[in-house]
Amino acid sequence: MPRPDLLVIIQVRTNLGLVPGVERLGGALLDAGLAESIGASLGAVVEAPPYSPERTHPSRLLNADAMADVALRQAEVVADALEAGEFPVVLGGDDSVIFGSLLALRRKGSHGLVFLDAHTDFYPPEQSPTGEASDSELYLAFGNGTDLIADLDGSRPLVPSRAAAVIGHRDPDEQRDTGAALRATDALVVSFAEMRGAGAEGTARRALAHLDGAGVERFLVHVDADVLDDELMPAVDYRLPGGFTRREFAVLAGTLLADERAAGLDVTIYNPALDPDRRAQHNLAGCLADAFAHAGTLPPR
Repeated sequence: MPRPDLLVIIQVRTNLGLVPGVERLGGALLDAGLAESIGASLGAVVEAPPYSPERTHPSRLLNADAMADVALRQAEVVADALEAGEFPVVLGGDDSVIFGSLLALRRKGSHGLVFLDAHTDFYPPEQSPTGEASDSELYLAFGNGTDLIADLDGSRPLVPSRAAAVIGHRDPDEQRDTGAALRATDALVVSFAEMRGAGAEGTARRALAHLDGAGVERFLVHVDADVLDDELMPAVDYRLPGGFTRREFAVLAGTLLADERAAGLDVTIYNPALDPDRRAQHNLAGCLADAFAHAGTLPPR
């Protein structure tokens, strides 16, 4: 597990890949005491340009050029943290923050991804019903689609599919549209139902073994807040019933974070605009704190 004194929170205030509101995620979690509860220091803030609802890019991806610019700037900030020996905790924003974090890790060598999300996010952008990058970020990260993102800074793919574990999806509509294509990749794909059958720790160990087989030296943990049970996390723009309990999330994410190759964490999608009583805000901050606490109880791997 990364030492608490090496944890640094980086905010990426972007809604370019979803809708306005999610850019406030970082501030909300800081207000809920996340930095204090995990012992993290505060690092840089990356600001995004204004959101546009127009699908003007040839790829049909919303805000594509602006998103690429944010990703390149974010990658520099994350890379600086990695060079300093720190563990970046990147608070989005929407799921597009995965691009900058992966680019920073890619520049350091063999790397991987553990992707925790209620949705598979594997739409080709032109087939996405919304054009939001949060429908497509895994598809793009695997090197598919528009070069602007998929070949960001000449770095196609941002992560090889063989070095990725995708865990927690419970999205039957997206599975009908994109699930077969995702399972045809070399990624480890574990649905929410499969995770629950195998258990949180067993699923985490399976993901780590998959990364072992890919020769991964460091990896990113990407957390979309909607992977949590809808009772815990109703403040997301695309809700689904069910999801991880607080304990399941703590054990699975904590087991991943305890691995010495864990190099960074992204947190995305929680929308404070949908959380008037701030219950979901405190639930998410508590789940993240529980994961780091669980990691601290495990021997280094």
